Amino acid sequence: MSLKDKLNQVTRRDFLKGVSAVGATAAVYGCGGSGDGGKTYMEEDEENRLTPPSITETVIMGATPHNCGGRCVSKYYVKDGVVKRITTDERGDKGISNGDDPEYRSCVRCRSRKQWFYRNDRILYPLKQTGERGDVNGFVRISWDQAFTEIAAKMQQIKAQHGNHAFHSIYSSGDATGWARNSLNRMLMLHGGYTAYYTNYSFPSLEHMAKFMEGANEGTPLSNGRQDAKFADKLVLWSFNPNETVFGTNTGWYLQQIKELGVEVLSVDSRYSKATATSADKYINLLPGTDAALLSGMIYHLLTARLADLDVAWINARLYGLFDTGQSLLRSDVDVARYAIPAGGSLSAFILGDETSLVTATLNSAPSIYPDTIGYEVNPEDDLYGKTVHIWGQKAKTPEWAEKICGVPAQTIRDLADMYLDNKVTTWIGGGYQRHTEGEQAIWLNRVLSVMTKNIGARGRSSGRNANNKSASLPNVQMSRNATNAVSQTYLYDSSRVTSPLTYVHAVQRTNLPVFVIPDAVENGGYAGLKSKWNDGQVNALTTPFKAVFTAGGNIMVNQSGDVNYNMEIWKNKDKAELIVNCDHFLTATAAIADYILPSAMVGEKPGTANAWGTGEVAIKINKVTDAPGEVLSEYEIFEGISKALGLQAEYLDGYPSGQEGMEARIREGWTSALETTYGMTYDEWCEKGVASLHPTYTENDYFIKHKAFIENPVLANALLTPTGKIEAYSMNLMEDYEARFHDNADLVTGDAGAGPEVLPNGGAIYSRQHGLSTARRFVYPIGMYIPTIEGRHAIDATTAMPNTITYDNPVHDNPLGIRDQYPFTLHTWHLMYRSHSTLNNIAYLNEQYKQDADGNAAFLDPERDWTEGVWDDNVYETVVINPAHAAELGLQAGDRVLISNDRGKMYASARFSQTVPKYTVCIGQGGWFQKNAQGVDVGGCANTVVTARPSRICKGMTSATDSRVKIEKA
Repeated sequence: MSLKDKLNQVTRRDFLKGVSAVGATAAVYGCGGSGDGGKTYMEEDEENRLTPPSITETVIMGATPHNCGGRCVSKYYVKDGVVKRITTDERGDKGISNGDDPEYRSCVRCRSRKQWFYRNDRILYPLKQTGERGDVNGFVRISWDQAFTEIAAKMQQIKAQHGNHAFHSIYSSGDATGWARNSLNRMLMLHGGYTAYYTNYSFPSLEHMAKFMEGANEGTPLSNGRQDAKFADKLVLWSFNPNETVFGTNTGWYLQQIKELGVEVLSVDSRYSKATATSADKYINLLPGTDAALLSGMIYHLLTARLADLDVAWINARLYGLFDTGQSLLRSDVDVARYAIPAGGSLSAFILGDETSLVTATLNSAPSIYPDTIGYEVNPEDDLYGKTVHIWGQKAKTPEWAEKICGVPAQTIRDLADMYLDNKVTTWIGGGYQRHTEGEQAIWLNRVLSVMTKNIGARGRSSGRNANNKSASLPNVQMSRNATNAVSQTYLYDSSRVTSPLTYVHAVQRTNLPVFVIPDAVENGGYAGLKSKWNDGQVNALTTPFKAVFTAGGNIMVNQSGDVNYNMEIWKNKDKAELIVNCDHFLTATAAIADYILPSAMVGEKPGTANAWGTGEVAIKINKVTDAPGEVLSEYEIFEGISKALGLQAEYLDGYPSGQEGMEARIREGWTSALETTYGMTYDEWCEKGVASLHPTYTENDYFIKHKAFIENPVLANALLTPTGKIEAYSMNLMEDYEARFHDNADLVTGDAGAGPEVLPNGGAIYSRQHGLSTARRFVYPIGMYIPTIEGRHAIDATTAMPNTITYDNPVHDNPLGIRDQYPFTLHTWHLMYRSHSTLNNIAYLNEQYKQDADGNAAFLDPERDWTEGVWDDNVYETVVINPAHAAELGLQAGDRVLISNDRGKMYASARFSQTVPKYTVCIGQGGWFQKNAQGVDVGGCANTVVTARPSRICKGMTSATDSRVKIEKA
């Protein structure tokens, strides 16, 4: 029987009969547990089945892609229109040494979604807010026609008054099929255009730095294809945890196979993760946010004890600016004199500080010209105004110095540096180590390390986010055909401040705001007399305020952005954003502040496609497996409806059928017109099998090697898309880009002891087009360096009181906000394997694996609750992990309810003690759903309740997941 015939058997009538069955017995969707009687939720469900059930359901292949880091195959068992079971890929698995064509098997996230379809608190019809934003009781049910008509009318009003620059499509990642954002953006383009954004919430520093370190066309720093790591001597997991964050389907599986092939695995991480526990032969633990100090100590060791073993000529041919002599450019369209490295301005000069061994070796012309402290480009009313932290530009970054900061023993730092130089090393790098206010720096230094040790561009030698070997193309569904975004914000970038051609600056960042400053822009951008809260140059340059904000498949606006209370107040203000439209399945914190909540279909209730999140080599067909309940529509249908109300339905459909029939037609056409030959199967075969693989089309001789041609032969023909054509350890382009985004990069306020703000040490001067050859201190320098995070800590802090004067031999954290004693703990967040960001947070099966009530018992969000009860229920708390050394001083036992707080907010959590986190650090998974109780306490355990909204120094990204101080007490 064909899949089409199977699907034809699942009628709307069958579905409604199935829903009636759900009402008769909770066991249909696994919801029988009350939590009483000492049994777990799942145990109560299972005891109704005394014998294994026979398989009588229709089997439909699909997937349920979220932004978890994976894209996996789901196998649905459907009866009477109701999903009864979800399993996964069962094609047969071929390991890395046996054909290498793995199954794309899903984890607990996707296999738990049966309940997600049928929770009673799903939003089943359009809602309109009639009260103040955020008031659950203010929502009333309206028809789709009313929603479409009113939204379209408000859009026309805003367009007439403010123009299309006032429309914003905000970042979202909850729907990985592409229909959510693509449908929204098509509608907005046809209406005249909208403002977009630059980077994302996951990898802002990685994406930004890649474009300046190694080319404007780079997405993130990449390593080789995953399987290539089997040729390495050592595999380093640097802030990399694929067993929870996934980082490409099967990355954890490849990791295990590579380990079994004899490759030693090391983990460098601030948390003892599941990947570390199951795969690492050695674990190097460091404090959150101090990776750049560790890397600086390693580089110092290589530049001193191992200098004779470095191939300096080889390095200079591929890396610009490690030294200030022997440098050349591959390109001729850049002003060589202006791009020259000043004497003492190289990275190695900074690393050695006042030591002169590299001057003696004629690799540098002078010792470091960088100061010992660095300030902040902030508003005068900011608490950081006039404050500095130590970067020790005039001191050597020895392993002993680094140990006092990161906590890694000096000898271990030397050994790690030697290991990189003496072995073929593959380094897989995750996103965790760049999620703080100085997140750009370690990324830069890690790439420098890979070039210095020749661990780049060759078999078994690479460093970065792991890559695929073949790109798995998906059908082009033509959602941008005959539709262009007429809104351009070129005025957000002053190209006259950039020396090199704009070819070497990515176009998107020249015309958009970083996504993390959008709330600041909504509150302050485009209004006379207002300025950016964070003194962001591009926000201050806005000429039109954001008045209409649309979100489809996302919980970013409130829940997933730093400082929830700050964001909530911005979005509640109807004088700023006059229209907020949200598409979602449930009442999340972001949905709660919308003017209109439009219930959208889940993956599985609409057709779609997916590939495996950057590293997979399969195309997955997401077949529709069940009808959407109530009046729920897909985003494609929702924005078709708004387009119709705008008089744009014909343009929106562009010749395709209406509704989900049009979605399927677009996918079919995209496959049959371009991909049947690529994958060797027809569209119907793809739908039936659910997955098409490119793994059999290559061998180990075809593994992707990042920068292979350039590393093997660094000539103009192979040059990278940087001004020098090389990887840049010294990037004037990055510094000038910061200035072109309307930042004044001359620090005229702070200075080192005994020196003024316009004085660089040793007569130093640095050129940029904005400031010329200037002796001024900078907020952003053209090299990477360790800069202490604003709310971070150093290893020495645990044994040393805050001194009146911080010294090189006593480098305690500068504590620029003065909150060290008030908030003694550093909050560290990570990606739980039980949800995908905030997606799936309300599934009871998963809740009771990590949530507790006030007495420490397993707890879950009742599947029978109604959405009118709010976003979250009290007494279902997130787990916070604390080092056992603090149990007595805090008066806590496992399972106690605790209050985590700072001046941004407060939240409840349930205490768990473990040696997997260091002392003075507490860990909580990000993604809990924000819900305030009457006392103003978040009962949902949303980490962003206490996380800062301050953007990072250079890219202005959401990098604050390891840079927030809190106190913790029994509640």
